[in-house]
Amino acid sequence: MNKPSEGRMPFAKSESDVKKLNILIVDDVPASLDLLALIIREQGYEPRPVPSGKLALAAAKADPPDLILLDINMPEMNGFEVYEYLKADEALKEIPVIFITALTENADKVKAFSMGAVDYITKPFQVEEIKSRVQTHLRIRSMQRRLSDQNATLEQQVAERTIKLEQAYKQLIKLDQLKDDFLRMISHEIRTPTNGVLGIGYLILELCPPSDERTVYAEHFEKSSLRLSNLIKDATMLSDLDELAKKKGTAISFPLLLDNVRKTLPDILISMDEQPSLKTNLLIGNYFLLEKALETMILLATSFSKNKHSIRLTGEVNSEFLRVRLALDALSLSEKAASEFFRIESTVRSASTAESLGLSPVVAHKIISVFGGELRLVKSEGNIGYLEAIILSEAKHVQNI
Repeated sequence: MNKPSEGRMPFAKSESDVKKLNILIVDDVPASLDLLALIIREQGYEPRPVPSGKLALAAAKADPPDLILLDINMPEMNGFEVYEYLKADEALKEIPVIFITALTENADKVKAFSMGAVDYITKPFQVEEIKSRVQTHLRIRSMQRRLSDQNATLEQQVAERTIKLEQAYKQLIKLDQLKDDFLRMISHEIRTPTNGVLGIGYLILELCPPSDERTVYAEHFEKSSLRLSNLIKDATMLSDLDELAKKKGTAISFPLLLDNVRKTLPDILISMDEQPSLKTNLLIGNYFLLEKALETMILLATSFSKNKHSIRLTGEVNSEFLRVRLALDALSLSEKAASEFFRIESTVRSASTAESLGLSPVVAHKIISVFGGELRLVKSEGNIGYLEAIILSEAKHVQNI
């Protein structure tokens, strides 16, 4: 085979070979080029022989090969210099390179591997060795490409999924805002007709002559009026809670907060097992809102307890949060129902022993949530379970500012 002329393009492929894996062979010795090209062709691959480093770079840029066999010792531009140019090109840097070196040049082999070459072959050539190394690295290259394609597909799917999730999240925000706006409108608009209905109800009761029957009706009307008023207050608070939570919080002592709840609920004996550090640990938030949340937790606990007049809390404090847990022994809800209890749209509350609390549990849950905490109802064995609140402490709030 004659030495290829530097004036023509020896790296151009014919249309019939376009699907073949092609190998760029770079060596300034024509006999070596001929022999390597013959070996490559016998394997069913397309050889692209070039006699210099400059032509090798031009050929690689014109049509990136699947593998490069690169002689180290060449005039003008040696194999190491060619390799550096290849690795500096984003389109060519992933192409595997097998260096061609003399059998005795151990230093060249070491340098080749240190630069990132995948392998080397030695002169004089061993045909079976060349075939084996070429086939091995073409297989590796093929697997890398498949993996790269899979990763690219996965990245595209992740990107598309992320866009869809972002769109869904924005839609949820809009729906949540619409819900809040509707709740705010209803809670404000319903006050006037409700006051009118309740006022007329009280007038009618006053017009009725005293009797046992009137007393029963009056008590029932009083309870229903109170529940309706509380429901309107809770609905209003739910719609306004995000704005209320934005107001500057104060340092709150949990024991002091609990003492005020005890005064609000004198018929319930409230005791607490506490760590000594609880007395010095401060919560940051809106005092009125956290007091309401704690009061609702106590009432909710009595609804799911056999003893309606005695509640015991356990408190655990660390540098980030206060955990308050109330044990329950009459929690007849299922595990699924307990997990859905605080959702505003859930029908679980109205079918439970906490039905009289109306929206108050939902309000308590949101109060603790807007201050970065968590309120959950957990079902265990039988009718055993617990109500737990995690409220962020002063140290954690400082970190989040």
